[in-house]
Amino acid sequence: MKAPRKNDDGDRRGLLRRVVGAICLITGFSMLMSVAFATPAQAAVFKDHELQTLLDAGRADDLEKLAAQRVKADPDDPQAVAALALAQLDLVDGSVLKQNIQRLEQCLQRSPNEGACHYALALALVMQARGGSKFKALGSLGRVSELAQRAMALMPDAPEPRSALQQYYLALPGFIGGGESKARALEQEVKDAAQLNLMRARVAASKKDWPAMEKALRAVRTQRPELLLELRVLWSDYGRNLMFSDQKDRAVPWFEELLKSQPSQAMGAYGLGRAYDALGQYDKAVASFERARGMQGAEQLGLDRRLGAALAAKGDKAAARAALQRCVDNRRGSHGDIEDCRKQLAALGG
Repeated sequence: MKAPRKNDDGDRRGLLRRVVGAICLITGFSMLMSVAFATPAQAAVFKDHELQTLLDAGRADDLEKLAAQRVKADPDDPQAVAALALAQLDLVDGSVLKQNIQRLEQCLQRSPNEGACHYALALALVMQARGGSKFKALGSLGRVSELAQRAMALMPDAPEPRSALQQYYLALPGFIGGGESKARALEQEVKDAAQLNLMRARVAASKKDWPAMEKALRAVRTQRPELLLELRVLWSDYGRNLMFSDQKDRAVPWFEELLKSQPSQAMGAYGLGRAYDALGQYDKAVASFERARGMQGAEQLGLDRRLGAALAAKGDKAAARAALQRCVDNRRGSHGDIEDCRKQLAALGG
């Protein structure tokens, strides 16, 4: 590998931010299966239907509660250990992440063929890198890649590991193990047309080929819960692009489609609120955000930050302060969201 130039430092920091940001959007992490293992194919991250259902629905709080109960009853239950780690990935408290990484390392020692533990550990290490030194994090990419590839090898029919590995490759340049060619190679063994279209949409997004992304997303026809989750995420990615383009008026009907097709999921209503907010229609934005708060997956969306800003924009300072304080107190809030909410509160005199 060619030695980096002295002025590459900023580029590398930016690369890592893109890697972490991209990978953390998905509840799953994907990997290339380079060799065949003598393990039965698994079509989901969890063999346990109840755990998988909660994961697919984005119900992080409920998944955390159930997994914690099972870990307490049996600390060596590999599925429960992995589920708890995935449910707690976005918690503000770094000590929880550290404890989960320790549990997952022990899980790999006890159950080396448990794909869920490889998968969860790869994601946990990415989250750990997010809060540490950027150059130290770059050094951990090899381990993350190995874990992810092993996860996909153990669960070749589960779309989550393959999709996340695709993100990993698309976020990294070829000289440190990524690249579009590797990302496209992951499509070769995919037989599900919906999954294939989702992967093609992600490649198109990485190249900012928005017409191709829209075409691929509109071609998705599926009732598989794990693919519906990916569709929500990618549909929202495209919608955000519309919001910040000269086609921002299209964002409202785009998110209305998502809300209509997945009416119990918060992501459609949340995206609709953001679309209205981008148009300066704050009453409609607030109504959409409030609707999203009572729907599945709302706890992972950073809703109160957006709600607080929209309420402030329409002049309702008291309600804005309440929403922004919830944002500050949110145990799942990102550091960036919490800091922004504090600034907004200060500006409101809160």
